[in-house]
Amino acid sequence: MSVFIDFTGTASAPLASTSASDESYITDFNAIKITSTESGETVACVESANESTNASSASIPILTPNKSNSHQRNGSFGASHLSHRLGKSYEVGIFSNYVSSNSPSSVPGDCCDDPSVEPCGSDMLTQSSRGKLTTSDFEPIKVLGCGAFGKVLLVREKSTGHLYAQKQLKKASMIVEKKALQTKTERAILESVRHPYIVKLFYALQDQEKLYLILEYAQGGELFHHLATEHMLPEQTASFYVAEMILALSHLHLNVGVVYRDLKPENCMLDQDGHLVLTDFGLSKVATNDTCTTFSGTPEYMAPEVLQGKEYDYSVDWWSLGAVTFDLLTGNPPFTGNDYQKILAKIDKCKAMRYPFYLSQDAKDFLNGCLKKCPNRRLGSRDLEKVKKMRFFRKLDWDLLEARDPSLEPPIKPLITDPILAENFSTTFTDMVLSPPGDKSLETGDFPSFNGFSFTASESYINSGFAGFMKAKQKAFD
Repeated sequence: MSVFIDFTGTASAPLASTSASDESYITDFNAIKITSTESGETVACVESANESTNASSASIPILTPNKSNSHQRNGSFGASHLSHRLGKSYEVGIFSNYVSSNSPSSVPGDCCDDPSVEPCGSDMLTQSSRGKLTTSDFEPIKVLGCGAFGKVLLVREKSTGHLYAQKQLKKASMIVEKKALQTKTERAILESVRHPYIVKLFYALQDQEKLYLILEYAQGGELFHHLATEHMLPEQTASFYVAEMILALSHLHLNVGVVYRDLKPENCMLDQDGHLVLTDFGLSKVATNDTCTTFSGTPEYMAPEVLQGKEYDYSVDWWSLGAVTFDLLTGNPPFTGNDYQKILAKIDKCKAMRYPFYLSQDAKDFLNGCLKKCPNRRLGSRDLEKVKKMRFFRKLDWDLLEARDPSLEPPIKPLITDPILAENFSTTFTDMVLSPPGDKSLETGDFPSFNGFSFTASESYINSGFAGFMKAKQKAFD
């Protein structure tokens, strides 16, 4: 988990427009502003050169195309655990619910075409037989991490005993930093994704003070935690987790239309079995035009086209994948420095990669494919079948991996004597004293700036998320 400090970044891009009778999608999320109507309602406003309009935060229309001037945006950095790793993230968010040109029209099992059924993102989604949950239905146990806008807690649902990771976001901070719609978009992305190597979202709640994302509890902690312990991973171990990253990224690119943009070991968690769980979609971008222009990511893993301010696409995630693979195999990212400018300069000026003598040619071949400065020559999700055949992954059965077959034994088996102890998380956080609960009388549902945030997954999906955990728990008692 990262500790964040505020900074400022820049971004701009043109709007896309269609006729009033057509469906319209937003491609310039930076053009959306938060304002208030005469009645005091908080709404999203998209302005063009000749006209402007207001809409609810759940449905924002597109107007006449307008290429706005560059303007500054707020963001943050995240601290890391080792002195030689800066581990910072430029946080540049998305300011609208998204519709991707690559995404399916519905998510199997949660939506249907029946007009009588509310869509996935609706607050009117059918609740479980237990009724609508509130934050008081969850008992806080430990702090798992902290950030600029809130904390991540380990919580237990009182009625079932299920353990979750509860991401808390302070409403006041989100409104001041104009990140209300960004948070809704992060929630919308997590709601839409169904993949074994991407964190599961079960509930989204709110009270007067905070927003809450109730997520899958990855008991194995950060992959970075295990990397810091071992310093570097054997190639067979690294190839296993890189393969799971590839499957997760390819799903985001091809099926959801999302550019992840912040791949690093700190955002790769492990579940109780040792499988990868990709988390933290705060910097993710939906590429409605299949390209982006925002300067966003973590410098050690940032692609050169991002640094140069050029348009970029999904290929930036494959550069980051190469940088993470290098990190796993050597204990350091490929580009380091005493400050961010030096890191960025090294990436920008690099002509050819240099590798430690102990890396195999198979590893070098894969790294060379990912770390090409020209995006069109870089490996990508379009090359998935080619990647699967590379010798770096020769010992893996991709069919079993895609199915997350129970017969697979991950190379790292997290030590978990009791999930409540959160043994694989930093004691810097887990030893923190929990803040006293707020006034539960303030739990009164949605508020204007965050209409549409609340969400409950289907009961079958929630139960399926705990099937493996219950089997493991039963096995431990047998």
